[in-house]
Amino acid sequence: MNEPRKYRDERDLEAMHDLLMAGRKACNGSFYIHTGDLSWWLFYPPLEGDFWEHIYLWDDPDNAGRLLGWVLISPDWVGLDVYVQPELRGSDIATEMYLWGEQQAMHVASKNEKATIYVVWVGHDDEFLGKYFRERGFRLKRGYVQLTRTLGEPIAAPRLPEGMVLRSCNGEIEVAARASAQYAAFGSSAPVERYLERFTRFMRSAVYHPELDLVVAVPGGQIAAFCIVWLDPVNRMGHFEPVGTHPDFQRQGLGKAIMLAGLQKLKEAGMLSADVVTFEDNPAAIKLYENSGFGIVNRLGTYEKDV
Repeated sequence: MNEPRKYRDERDLEAMHDLLMAGRKACNGSFYIHTGDLSWWLFYPPLEGDFWEHIYLWDDPDNAGRLLGWVLISPDWVGLDVYVQPELRGSDIATEMYLWGEQQAMHVASKNEKATIYVVWVGHDDEFLGKYFRERGFRLKRGYVQLTRTLGEPIAAPRLPEGMVLRSCNGEIEVAARASAQYAAFGSSAPVERYLERFTRFMRSAVYHPELDLVVAVPGGQIAAFCIVWLDPVNRMGHFEPVGTHPDFQRQGLGKAIMLAGLQKLKEAGMLSADVVTFEDNPAAIKLYENSGFGIVNRLGTYEKDV
């Protein structure tokens, strides 16, 4: 294998998306994240780091604009994501890509004085990758569950307390209210000004579409709950990321209401199904999604290895 190259421009992002959608379509035993996840990570990155300088791509020598695989490394907690074209699953080429990514992650971890590297999104039933990472000295740790539901069945109408309104976000003109709701929902410890700055950049990016950013607003303009839905036009599967409710408005049914509105929005956009991912040890979130018609279809492990 040749050395991968670094990310260049939006054409690379499109090719990365294409690979993910091809992987999901193949349904060959490896888990591929939704394209919405990738867009969210890249344009709404953690405050501690930026992913753009840690994206590496292998071009397909026989097909211009197509990738054989790509690697994304988080420089802060040193998470490693490697995705290859589905026909390469289990091949020597795929193994070389995983090995290259591991070595690069080790280099980043050592440079940043981190003790551990991580690989996420490995299915518990993925015999190839599970065996590969165990043989490389990785240990299976805390993971996630993927839940899905069909959009072919009737979607119940959202129910809200009196005075609340469920609608699309108005975009940057209400970025302060939107960012504040997410800041509170996820209990961020960062300065709120940095959080606001990050959300403003996200809203100005090419991947943000305010009509797909749904909110529950209360009189006075405060946002009580929110979700962003993402589209996959190839597999026609929508995706929820993120979903949250401000602590001051929890236990009022707003989480389910915003999920139902998101499902309806995805159905109107031509999606046939939807999925969402959460931590395996988050019973409150799992219950919310199950109450919204989702069911667990995948259990995904995180593998870690000491530097």
